[in-house]
Amino acid sequence: MKTIALVAVLAAAFAATASGHRTATFKYCTDPTFPPMEYATTSGKVVGFDVDMAAALAKTWGDTASAVKTAFPGLLPALNANKCDAVISGIFVTSDRLKQAGGVAYMHTHRVLIVKAGNPKGITSPFKLEGKVVAVQAGTKYEEYLKGLQKKFSFTLQSYPGDNDAVAQVLLGRADAVLTQDTSFAYQAKQHPGKIAIGYTFAASDRFGVYFRKGDDVGTQISAGLKKLRSNGTLAKIAGKYQIPASTVK
Repeated sequence: MKTIALVAVLAAAFAATASGHRTATFKYCTDPTFPPMEYATTSGKVVGFDVDMAAALAKTWGDTASAVKTAFPGLLPALNANKCDAVISGIFVTSDRLKQAGGVAYMHTHRVLIVKAGNPKGITSPFKLEGKVVAVQAGTKYEEYLKGLQKKFSFTLQSYPGDNDAVAQVLLGRADAVLTQDTSFAYQAKQHPGKIAIGYTFAASDRFGVYFRKGDDVGTQISAGLKKLRSNGTLAKIAGKYQIPASTVK
């Protein structure tokens, strides 16, 4: 009887896996180079808004969350290669990405051009970047936008592995501006008080989202879980922890 029972349990487990059901650990791919959304401490621990949100999200259906470090350009490929259950990494919800995976938004923010305090180069719009040196994180929509802008006028574009690396170029005087998000500026301004400023804020808002494989049951769980975290105030509480306005997650 014990043998029969064991076979039944194993068969059920195989069927669940084949249907797309995961184990008790919710694995999400993330590139921890974009504070305060996700970043690594000196000890290598991954922390940030998205990390806390992922933990709270997994808890809504009884799982625990585990980060899978992945370079930004490889996030969606890793997801579709089954290396993780979702992508949570300060990544925009866009039409081209939604062709590759399912997605649901959880935060809306704005792009900004970060400059040195006092804005010595007078960068008050994207067109003021002409003849300047601009830093950006590689493989992002920021980089894609700037490459498109280079077709209209000339400026030097420097791409770096992480957002921290890009912002550092402005601090070091190697770049005149960096294109990133207002959430990043809030974090960097706290880390480097009085040294940087926002030269320009883009009017259109962007949406950060969670991506999942199309047809995977986890997509329904993620959508329901985010709705719950938004309605019970958890997202707003986590936002406050990282000095992100609560209005961005409502």
